[in-house]
Amino acid sequence: MADYHRYKWEDIERGVMKLVQDIIKSGYQPDVLIGISKGGVVMASLMADMLGIPTDLMQLAHWGGFGKARDDVVIKYRPSIDIRDLRVLLIDDVSDTGLTLSTAKEVLIRLGARDVKTAVLDYKAISSKYIPDYYAYKWVRWVYIIYPWESFETFKNVSINDARIIFTSHELVKMQELMRT
Repeated sequence: MADYHRYKWEDIERGVMKLVQDIIKSGYQPDVLIGISKGGVVMASLMADMLGIPTDLMQLAHWGGFGKARDDVVIKYRPSIDIRDLRVLLIDDVSDTGLTLSTAKEVLIRLGARDVKTAVLDYKAISSKYIPDYYAYKWVRWVYIIYPWESFETFKNVSINDARIIFTSHELVKMQELMRT
C-alpha cells in the first residue's frame, strides 16, 4: 500500500496564497503565467486572479498511465500567445521527477521568453531532479499526492483497499454510482 496525501480545496488555496506571497516578496514580476495542463492550469487560474496577470496553458505528457512515468516528455500543445521578450512564470501542481518542468522551461526559452521562473504547489525533493524557483510545500519522503481535480482518476486506478483509506464511505458510493453511468 502506498502512502497517500489527499488535498482539500482549502489546502490548495492556502498553498497558492503562499506561492503568490513568495513571488511578490521576491520582486519577480512576470508578464504572463503559463499553466501546465492539467493541475498547473488550475493553479495558474487561481494565481492569475490574485496577481492580475494574463494566463495561458501548455500541455506535456510525461506520465504513461496512473503513477507511471515515461522516459521522455511529449509536447502536445504550446502556449497560444506570443511570449517573445516576456517574463514567464511557469506553473504546475507538482515537481515529481522535474522532467516536465525542465522540458517546458526549455521550450519557453526556445520560443523567445526573456525569463522563465517556475512555481509548483508540491516539490518532491526526494525524487525531483529539478528545483522549482517557488514551491509551497517540500516533501522529503515519497508520498502519492491526490489533488481535488484527480479524485475520480485516483478512484479508478487504486485498489479497493486503498480507496477505502483515501475516500470517505459517502465519496466511495458517489464514485461507484458515477462509474455505472
